[in-house]
Amino acid sequence: MLKYLIPVAATLSLVAFAAQSRSEAVIDETPLEGRLAWHLSHEGETAKLAYGVAHSDQIVIMLTCAPGDRQVQAFGVVTPTGAAVQEGPVPVDPLTGLAMSDVAVDIDSEALTSLRDRDGLPVMGEAGPADLPVTQGDKAVIDGFFSHCGATRA
Repeated sequence: MLKYLIPVAATLSLVAFAAQSRSEAVIDETPLEGRLAWHLSHEGETAKLAYGVAHSDQIVIMLTCAPGDRQVQAFGVVTPTGAAVQEGPVPVDPLTGLAMSDVAVDIDSEALTSLRDRDGLPVMGEAGPADLPVTQGDKAVIDGFFSHCGATRA
């Protein structure tokens, strides 16, 4: 039973942290290795931009694309605002019990434009709407992702 409670508690704390409004003053004293941030990786032709804890499976959302894609695949416990509603049964993470969305989002959508050109990704999750923040250090990582996909800053 304990082996299920620890991942559930960790994931719920990630979602709760991500759902905090940007307008709240939050002092982040978490070491960089355990902090939520944007991370970019590549698997063959596919770029993967994830918001979560570095070097772990603890992610809030992962965006993927290949060069020239006009659609970005979004997978996670939150969905970019304005994304099409997922049809059919919604998969549930067996460790956390949280619903996982897997939807295609237009690369020029309002949510992805906000991520690329502003300071956050507006998302919708079980806890309601939230913004996943973008720090100054995240901007180069995010630019790298969109450059790979073929989109650039306006």
